Amino acid sequence: MLKQDFIAKVQRAAALESPKEALRMARTVLAALRELLPDSESRRQFATQLPGALKAHIASRPPRSLLMDRDAFLQHVGAGLGARAPEAERAVLAVWSVVREAMASGEIADFEARAPKDVVALLRRAGARR
Repeated sequence: MLKQDFIAKVQRAAALESPKEALRMARTVLAALRELLPDSESRRQFATQLPGALKAHIASRPPRSLLMDRDAFLQHVGAGLGARAPEAERAVLAVWSVVREAMASGEIADFEARAPKDVVALLRRAGARR
């Protein structure tokens, strides 16, 4: 999937007014998702599945793994977006719904196997909404 298609889909899924808002949301959520992964190989593999410019942005961030449950994850995303948890949750679900389209199902399964279970349960709601 091309970056502009990814961003357009995020914009539609989140009902945002501009592609700039969608890009900011996508970058914030994708970076937070990457930080859920426990090892550098998993984080690298996740980043390589993203569209070009998003891949470069996510891969350029300092490698780190944060231990977060669902609530901490939503607070982390919310802090990045300047939003409260309900808005952060909507952002996560919107971006993840597009990630599920953009990535191979095996990569999604690998991500879900390594991410915290309560976060995975949240992410699976994005698939149920489609």
